[in-house]
Amino acid sequence: MGWQQQRDRVQRSLMRRHVQACLVAGRLRGRRRPPEQPDAALQLRGTELCAQTLARFSQVRAACGERVLLVTPPSPAGWVWFEDLRCALQHIGVAVLRVDDEQGLTPALVRDFQPTLLLGLDTDRLHTRLQAVGLDRPSRCTRLLIPARDVATSLAPLTLAETRRIERTANGAGADMLLSLHAEPFMQRSVGAWLALGKPFVWLPQAASPFRDRPHGVAREFDHAHLSVANPERIRAVWHTMRGILSGHRGLFGERETWGFGMPRLPVDAHARCQAMARVSLAPLVAPLLESAGDLTQRVYAAAASATFQITELSPLTRQHFDGDELIAVPRQPHAMREAFEHWVDDQAGRERVARRALERVHRDHTSLHRAVQLIDDVQARR
Repeated sequence: MGWQQQRDRVQRSLMRRHVQACLVAGRLRGRRRPPEQPDAALQLRGTELCAQTLARFSQVRAACGERVLLVTPPSPAGWVWFEDLRCALQHIGVAVLRVDDEQGLTPALVRDFQPTLLLGLDTDRLHTRLQAVGLDRPSRCTRLLIPARDVATSLAPLTLAETRRIERTANGAGADMLLSLHAEPFMQRSVGAWLALGKPFVWLPQAASPFRDRPHGVAREFDHAHLSVANPERIRAVWHTMRGILSGHRGLFGERETWGFGMPRLPVDAHARCQAMARVSLAPLVAPLLESAGDLTQRVYAAAASATFQITELSPLTRQHFDGDELIAVPRQPHAMREAFEHWVDDQAGRERVARRALERVHRDHTSLHRAVQLIDDVQARR
């Protein structure tokens, strides 16, 4: 390990310990506010919007003729995203099959299902399976692959494996189209070598799931909630934005397996309920997403669909998806999130007005059903 990597590792460890100390301080000295009861009318509106959204999208692409094969990326986040997409595609009337491991992509499965569209992560393992099942050449099955780089490594030089996959794709053995949760400005920075191949690019932003994300009529017993993993970028984001909030207020924070304290790891279905137990849901963004139009964290959409008031950070993408009266977004400046939090935490009526607008917006524009329709339409338009 080089000296700079070692220095970064020590710095992250110190940040993490500081966050832990702040959380303990907040639990010891944070003022216990009386529980807030949720607005029954807002809860009812959320239930109505969810039912209307499901009805509006039912079977709307049943005649498209697509048969979609999803090869789930090997991560918890990938599983959630692909399962949400599977449910949405099925609801809009598209034949869909999901396999949870590249090894499940077999000649028999391809022969029996006859996919017209395959989605997966652009990895060596998937390239090997494409070759094994005869999908490493142009066919009636469009290969829509996600360039396999995360936020933390987005600016690093290409590895030999990445260079090899790019060459295979250039020669017709890889992706026919590229897919990403990140908008094109961010992709130009992180995977420009893939985009330079001239393949059609499909941007499929994250979204709320109407099958999972909905209001929960639970009392708000905590001041704040923040649920996330503790990868290096998120440790920095929390340290920069939330120290003052954690040290002075009681909240729900982290997951034991990832942060080393807080709550046990939660099923995804429980996230919305935990967010609803807090007056304010906090969603700081990792630094690369503040610098270029990448994406908004999935928790932003889920909280909106759950009628939960939230504060996030202002990125180049924020106002494309939510207006200022639908989502409170602050610049990354010292104390900006803390000042916004302290302004809103005791204003229940104001928070519920903002939460109602966000709830309406997410069902109008930002559910997994919207994304499933967009996916089918974009692929068919770009073939």
